[in-house]
Amino acid sequence: MKCRIAISFFLIGFLVANFCPARDKEASHKARVVIPEVALIALQFEGTSALDMVGNAPDMAGDQVSLKSANSSKVWLNYSSVVAKDQKRKVTATVVGEVPEGVILRLTAMEITGQGRGEMGRSNGKLTLSNNPTDIISGIGSCYTGEGIQNGHLLSYEVEIDPDQLYQNNQAQEATLSVVYTLTDDN
Repeated sequence: MKCRIAISFFLIGFLVANFCPARDKEASHKARVVIPEVALIALQFEGTSALDMVGNAPDMAGDQVSLKSANSSKVWLNYSSVVAKDQKRKVTATVVGEVPEGVILRLTAMEITGQGRGEMGRSNGKLTLSNNPTDIISGIGSCYTGEGIQNGHLLSYEVEIDPDQLYQNNQAQEATLSVVYTLTDDN
């Protein structure tokens, strides 16, 4: 008898489960996605990080001193940036230390190259560096340049002499400078 009752309940449950329409049930929860603002910058070097610019004494009396790079360091500027809507960033370069009188230090950030994606910055061309920040790359949105050499902006340095100022200064001198790069908001 108990067995018949158990079998009857099993059959009734089976029939109800298989032949009665099921009701859809839902469950949910909130998921939040947060993408943080990012502003990272790095320099990558092919070779040494030092760039020596050495004056060459003239070979002939009456010629002027010339400056040229004693080594050819290739410096790559990499950055990662995530900005708010309608926000842009820029890269500035600032000389720390005193550029000798009569010496002009110029920098060109070449156009972007490599494996990066997004709204990369554009070069502002050949610029003269000083102790004041100089905008070398502008228009950076949300992007990444790729990491390491052959990615980002290749930096090219040139040194020129202003003979009027160099010879008025009338001193042999040596200067050690640093060029500091900053990724900052542009607007």
